[in-house]
Amino acid sequence: MVEDYITDECIVNEFLNNWFTYNELAEYLCIDESRVISVLSNKEIDSDIRNKILKHDEHIKTYYNTVDLEDYDKENENINMVEYMIENGLSLRDAENDDNIKKKKTAIHDYIHKKLPDESIKVYKEAFELLMEHKSFSTDNKKVIAQVLESYDKLLEDKTIEEIALEQGIGRNVVQRNLDTRLEKIDSTKYEIAKDILDKRKKEAIKDYEFKPKK
Repeated sequence: MVEDYITDECIVNEFLNNWFTYNELAEYLCIDESRVISVLSNKEIDSDIRNKILKHDEHIKTYYNTVDLEDYDKENENINMVEYMIENGLSLRDAENDDNIKKKKTAIHDYIHKKLPDESIKVYKEAFELLMEHKSFSTDNKKVIAQVLESYDKLLEDKTIEEIALEQGIGRNVVQRNLDTRLEKIDSTKYEIAKDILDKRKKEAIKDYEFKPKK
C-alpha cells in the first residue's frame, strides 16, 4: 500500500513545505485525511514543530477565507519590497545584495514570516512559495546529497517520480526538487542527463493525448 511508505515525518514536512489544506495534503500523498489530521494535531509532537504547524495552518485558513478580498495597502514599502522579490524570483540572499532593497536577509526573513501574514496574506502566500523554491535544504548536507543521488539512480532505472518517492519514503515534490534543482548543484553532468530523461517523458506524455485519426 502507498500509505505504508508515508511516514509521520513525511506528512509534517510536506505540510510545512507546501501550501496545502489537510484535504489537499491527503490527496497529494494518497492517504486518508484522518491520518493527516491525527499526525498534524498530535500534542506530543516537538513544541517548536507544533507551533509551526499551527501557525502555517492558520495562515492557510486565513488565505482561503479572504482570497476574494482586497487585503493590503498599495503604499506599504515593505510589501512592495516583497512583491519586487516575487517579480524577480529573488532568494533572501539575492534580495540582500540587490541595490533596490538594501536590507539584511535576516530582516527580510523576519518581516515576511512575522509581519507580512497580518499585512497581506495573499502576498505572504506568494512569498512563502518563492522561499520554498529557494530553500537551501543545504546540498552541503551529506544526507541530502545521498538522497539526491539516490533519486537520480532510480530515475536511471526508468522509475517514475511516483515510484521513486515511494521507494525513498519522501514526497513527490521532494523528488522533483532533487532532480530539478539540487542535482545541478551536486553534479551538473548528471543533472543534464536527468533533465533529458524528464523532458523526453513529458514529450511522450503529450503524444499520448494527441489527436489520432480513426482508421
